[in-house]
Amino acid sequence: MPRGIPGVWRAVGADPAEAATDGRMERTAVFTDVRLREVWSHLESGGAQALTLDVFDTLLWRMVPEPTHAFVLLGHRLADAGHLPASVSPGEFARLRTHAEHVARMHAHDTRGTYEVRLDEIWQTLLPALPGTAGVQDLLDAEVAVERELCRADLAVVELAELAMTKLGLPVYLLSDTYFSASQLERLLNRPELAGVQFTRIFTSSDAGTSKSDGLFRHMLAASNLQPSRVVHLGDHPVADVEGAREHGFVAIHYPKYAGALRRTLDLEGLRNAPSDDLPIDPVDGDYGMTALRARVLHRADAAAVPAGLRRYWETGATVFGPVFAGFGEWAVERARDFGADHIHCLMREGDFLSRLLVDPGEDIGVTTSTLWASRQVCALSNVFEGSPDELKSFLVRRHAPSVGQLLRQLGVRLENVAGISALADRRLDVPGLLDDTLEALCSDERIRSEIVLTATRLRERYVRYLDGQLPETGRIVLCDLGWGGTIQVLMTRLLASTGRRLEILGLYLATNQAAMTHRLNGLELEGYVASGGQPETMAGQLMRSPEVLEQLCMPDVGSLVSFDEMSNPVLSIDRTSRTQVAQRAAVQDGIMAFQREWLRYRRSETPMPSLAAAGARRAGLRTLTRFVARPTAAEAAAFGSWAHDDNFGSDATEGLLPPELVRRMPYLTPADIDRISMRELYWPAGVAGVANRPLAVISGLAAAAGVPTEEVSPEAAAGPVEVYVDTGADFVNGPKETVVTRSARDGLSLVRLSLEAVGARRVRIDPAGRRGLLRLDWLTISFHVNNMAEPYKVTITSLDDPAQQLALLGLRLLQPNLVEIVGDDPQFIYTIDLASQPQLAGVYALDVEMAFGWMGIRGDPLSLPDEGAIRDGLPVRAARKIRRELGGLR
Repeated sequence: MPRGIPGVWRAVGADPAEAATDGRMERTAVFTDVRLREVWSHLESGGAQALTLDVFDTLLWRMVPEPTHAFVLLGHRLADAGHLPASVSPGEFARLRTHAEHVARMHAHDTRGTYEVRLDEIWQTLLPALPGTAGVQDLLDAEVAVERELCRADLAVVELAELAMTKLGLPVYLLSDTYFSASQLERLLNRPELAGVQFTRIFTSSDAGTSKSDGLFRHMLAASNLQPSRVVHLGDHPVADVEGAREHGFVAIHYPKYAGALRRTLDLEGLRNAPSDDLPIDPVDGDYGMTALRARVLHRADAAAVPAGLRRYWETGATVFGPVFAGFGEWAVERARDFGADHIHCLMREGDFLSRLLVDPGEDIGVTTSTLWASRQVCALSNVFEGSPDELKSFLVRRHAPSVGQLLRQLGVRLENVAGISALADRRLDVPGLLDDTLEALCSDERIRSEIVLTATRLRERYVRYLDGQLPETGRIVLCDLGWGGTIQVLMTRLLASTGRRLEILGLYLATNQAAMTHRLNGLELEGYVASGGQPETMAGQLMRSPEVLEQLCMPDVGSLVSFDEMSNPVLSIDRTSRTQVAQRAAVQDGIMAFQREWLRYRRSETPMPSLAAAGARRAGLRTLTRFVARPTAAEAAAFGSWAHDDNFGSDATEGLLPPELVRRMPYLTPADIDRISMRELYWPAGVAGVANRPLAVISGLAAAAGVPTEEVSPEAAAGPVEVYVDTGADFVNGPKETVVTRSARDGLSLVRLSLEAVGARRVRIDPAGRRGLLRLDWLTISFHVNNMAEPYKVTITSLDDPAQQLALLGLRLLQPNLVEIVGDDPQFIYTIDLASQPQLAGVYALDVEMAFGWMGIRGDPLSLPDEGAIRDGLPVRAARKIRRELGGLR
C-alpha cells in the first residue's frame, strides 16, 4: 500500500491500480474501512454535488477516550506553566472546565435562545475559579494547542475527501457542533496529513449559533446553494449527523465510533469515566490513541470477513490483546537496538507468533527476527553434567508433580534398571519422602547416574550443534519470549557458557515475575514490557496468577520441544489442540496483527503517534491485561475458558481453563476461597467465577486491584468452623486433625476444603459446628491419596440415608436425604474405610476433604414437623378465587 494513501487500496490489477475500460484508464477505490464504502458508492454514482464531513470522531480523533478527558491534560499543561492555582488539581480543573461549559450554555439559552457557545464565553465563565491565572486569550490558546496535539486525522476519511475532490471534482464541506470557531478548527486541521486537502468551507455551531439538529445544515445549504438530496454527509453522531442530516434532506451515512463489545471493555478498564485525577491516562499522551484505534480496527474489511463463530476471538485479539502486543513489538525492537543488536531470536513455541509481531516494527529501525527452538525440558536436561540431585531437581519445577515413571522416561532411564523403583512407577513425586528416595536411588547408583549423564550429553551435543547454526560465537544476542521467570534464558546461558561462547545475552519478555529478580542478581539481563520482576506488584500479581490464556493465544499448531534427533532437528511432542481451538487462536492472532497494522499506519504517518515503549503505555498495557485476567466479562470467560492448556515439560496432558467440577463450586466460594485455590488446581479462577458467579468475579477483582485482603470481603459463616479428624489406628484423639474457618458465599452457601497427611487412615470424621440449626449437605467428597495410584481414590456422598456409603451420623437427625438437624453439641459425620471392599485404601498416605453445604440457624426448642393430617388439602386460594370468578360470584 503506498505510504501516501494509507487508507485505500486502489486495486484492479496493478499499483497504482489502473485498468483499461473502453480505452480509458480508470481508478477504482477500495476502502479498508467498510463504513466508507457506502459513502463512496453514493459519491461515485454521479448524482452527488458535494460531500460534507463531521469533524470530531470523523475527520479528526483525539488521543483520549472521551472528549472531556482532554481537559485533564490541559490541566497538567496549565499547572506546569504556572497558570493553575496550587489549590486546583488537573482533575479538579477538568471538572471546572466541564461545568463552566454547562453554565455558559445555560446562559446562552436564557439570553439568546440557543445552547451554542464560543470557547471564549466558556473561559469567561471559568476565569473566576482560577484567580491569578493568565488572560482569557492565553488560556484559550493553550486549550487549542493541547487539542491540536491530541488530535489525529482519520487517514481513511482524509483519503475519502481527497478522492472526492481529485477524482470526482466535488467540493468538501466541514460541519461541526463545537465551541471552536472555524478559524480555531483551521488551526487543528493545519497538519501534514491534510496538506493536500482544500476544504471548501467550515461551518461550526458556535459561529452560526445553531446546531446541526436545529439549523446548521440549513445554514450550510443557504450559503452553498446546493440541493440537499445531492449532498452526502458522513458523521459519528446518530442524532446530529444522521437524523439531523436526513431531516434536512441530506443523504446521511453513519460513521459509528464503537462496535462489538468495545464499549463494555472500555467501561471495565475505567476509560469512559468522568475526568478526574485518577483517570487511567497519561498526563501528556492521554491513552496513546488506543481507544480510537481499537474502535477503528473493528470497522476494517478484514474484521467484516471474520466468520460469526470466530468474531468474538478476533475482536478480543484486536481490542484487548492488540494494543498490548503492538506495544511489546515496538518496545522489543527498540530495546534490541539500544542494546547494540540488530537481530532478535524469538524462542519457540510462542516465538512463531512473536517473530511475526516484530517484523514490521523491526523493519522501521533495521532489526531482523528469527525463531529459535528451546524448551524447559530440553534446556534442563542439557544442563545435567554430573547427574547430581540438585541438577535433577530442575526437572521438577512444573505445575503437576510427575510420576516416578514419567521422570525416568524424561531422563532416559529404563524403569526396570532401577532396583526397587518399578513398583512405584505410577506414584507421583509429591508423595512425602518419595522424591528424595527416588533421587537417592538414581544418583547413588553409578551405573544409573552414568546413564542419565550419557543421555544428557547426547542431547546437549545435538542441541549445541543446532545452536551453532543459529547463534554467533561472540557478541550480543537478544532473546524474546512471552516470559514469566526467565528459566530458559538461565539454562541457555549456562549451556552456552559450557561451550566456551562469550555472549552477552539480553532477554526481552512481555512480563517477568519475582523469580527474575534472583537471576538479575546473578548478572543476567532480562526485562519485561508490562511487568518486570513482578512489579508493579498489585497488577503484576493478578496477571501472573493466570497467564495461561496469554500462553495459549501465542501458540503455533505444533507440540512442545522434547529433544533433537541425530541431525539436530527438533523433535516435538504431539499437538493435541482441538481444531476448534486452533481456529479460535488463529482468529485472536489475526485480530492482534490487524490492530498492529492499524497502529503502524498511524505511527508511520506524517504526524506520528507517541511511542508505545513509553512507561505510560506499558502501564496501560498492564492494566488492560490485568482487567482481562482478573475481571473478565462472562462472554470473555466463556469464550476463552473453553480452551485447553497443555501441561508441557514432556507431558501430553491437557486441561481446560475452566474445569466443570470447579464451575460447580463457584456459588459456594468467597474471594478468600478463590485466593486459596492453587495454580496446580486451577489455571483461571477469575474466568471460572466470571462464568458461574459474576458477582464473585467482580468483587475478587476489585479487592485485588485495591490491595484489600480477600478475608475482608469474605464474611465468616454463622455455621462456625469445621473440624476434620483422621483415625490412623489409635482413635481420632491421637490422629491428624485440621480446623478450617467457614465463610459465607452467595445465598449463604459454604465450601470447606482441606488436606491432611493420613498415613494408614482407617476412619475420617468431619465435625460441623455444634450450633443449633439445619444443615443441607450438597456433597461431601473424600479424596484418598494412595501409594501406587497416580490419581486419588474419591468417595462422593450426596445422600445421607444410604447405608452402603459407610457414613455414620452422630448428634444429627436426618430430616431428608441431604438435610439434617443439628441436635447435639458435637455433631459428627464419620466415614469408615472398608478394607474388604476397598483393599486399595490400605496404602493411604494423605487425603483431601471437600464439603459443600448450606446452614440455617434455628431456635433452641425442639423442632417438630406437622402431621400430614394437619396440612390443608383444600384448593389453593388463588385457584378457588379463579373458580368463583368464573361462576360470577367474585369480581
